[in-house]
Amino acid sequence: MVSIVYFSFEFSAGGGGSLPVFAGAESRGAFLGMVRRLDSGLSELLHSGRGGRSVFSLKPLRFLSGYSVVESGPSVGGVVFERGARCSLEVAVFDEEASRRLVSILATSPLGLEVNGVEFGLVGLSIRIIDPSSVISGEDAVEALDVRFLTPTYFNPLRGDQGYKVLYPDPEHLFASLVAVAHDLTGQGFPKPSELAEKVYVSGLEIRTPRMEASKPAPNGFTGWVRLRFKKDASTSDKKMIAGLLRLGEITNVGGNRTAGYGVISVSVPMVGSNKAGEGSRSEAR
Repeated sequence: MVSIVYFSFEFSAGGGGSLPVFAGAESRGAFLGMVRRLDSGLSELLHSGRGGRSVFSLKPLRFLSGYSVVESGPSVGGVVFERGARCSLEVAVFDEEASRRLVSILATSPLGLEVNGVEFGLVGLSIRIIDPSSVISGEDAVEALDVRFLTPTYFNPLRGDQGYKVLYPDPEHLFASLVAVAHDLTGQGFPKPSELAEKVYVSGLEIRTPRMEASKPAPNGFTGWVRLRFKKDASTSDKKMIAGLLRLGEITNVGGNRTAGYGVISVSVPMVGSNKAGEGSRSEAR
């Protein structure tokens, strides 16, 4: 079994500037650049992965203070930040060697990020060690779950033409992503994604995909929310397993391109009578 080592960084901007609202590629580049300054071999391991598998995922830069969102026409243009603006970056590492080396360089020579020519100084760092098996097995049985897709998300097709991505929260593709990560981390066997998908149905949905313009690249993914409600024949163990896998997905992200901050999710249990995610919902009991 592989433990997840979870790094939560907080930075302060050394100058003003701007970033896209979704700065996944910029966050990955800045993080790998920070690591490369002290350990180029580790940066290469993080970039290339091991055995065809990614060894980390990240949650992109998120500004906490000293910023404003600038709109451009009907779509969101970007984030403008000032000197001293605070932001966070979260990285989950799934490889023992990579985790050990990253802890070592951060302990001896903590560095900041450089993003679009602006230096961000490190002002806070916390490190947690997470047992993935405990995450998966630690959830209660509930009747429904709301899953919010906070950053662009896509799934690689399970069959057919791999050139076309799945741009909606199909339960089988969602569970396939979660089961693959859970198996890699724990070595445990899990039901087939199709079998898990048979235990739920979609009872609420609101998603959107970014507007594509020929001259402006856009993230290839959807955001929004889906409500997954358990069918009558779902057992208590089915409910606990699916809830646990989704809780693991909050840590690891889901879908493709997780190293660039795609597939960040949050999971909650809807309150009775609520019709939309976030309206009268509560965090799931641990």
